[in-house]
Parts: sequence; structure tokens; C-alpha cells
Amino acid sequence: MRKLLTWVAGLVGVAALLRRRHRSRTVQPAPSPPSDPAVELREKLAETRSEEPAAQARPADAGDPVPLEEPASLEERRARVHERAQEAIELMRSPADGSSEADDSDEADGAA
Repeated sequence: MRKLLTWVAGLVGVAALLRRRHRSRTVQPAPSPPSDPAVELREKLAETRSEEPAAQARPADAGDPVPLEEPASLEERRARVHERAQEAIELMRSPADGSSEADDSDEADGAA
């Protein structure tokens, strides 16, 4: 009985494999010619360059929220990024529901 069951399972597997191969051959569309990524990038670059003069022709007081400043030195930029990161860390550390850190430590002692 086991041999019969093994043969039936094998035949079902082979039939499924053949069916799958047959479907993949008939459904597969004709391959499209490969496009050159360099040409696509050149087209994007040309579009961007053609849009830049229009953006630069805009007057400075046309609603710019921040006036253009002289570029800051590397150390100044790093300091500003560091300050913003420290503020974000403090916001994450502060309890969101208004409870104090002592309440949190009491819960931890009770759970242990």
C-alpha cells in the first residue's frame, strides 16, 4: 500500500511540475528591449537643468520663509545638529503621561 501511495504522490508531483513549466512558457511575454539607464539619467538631468533657470528667476521676496544666509561653518552646523538631537533625546526620555520617574521605579520594584 505504501508503494502505491508513493507512486501516486510522485506522479502528482511530476504532473504539477509539467503543468507549471507549460504555463510559464505560454504566459511569458516577449522580452522588451533593455533600456539604457544612462540615457534615462541624462534625460532627467536635462529636465532638471531646464527647470533650474525658472526657479532662479523668481524674486527673493516671493514668499521665501527663510532668507538666505551665508553658509555656516562645519562646526556651527554640527553644533546645531547636536543641539537638536539632544532636545529630541530629552523629549523621548520625558514621560509622556505626566507621571514622574519615581512612579516608574516603584513599579519596577513591585514586579521584581
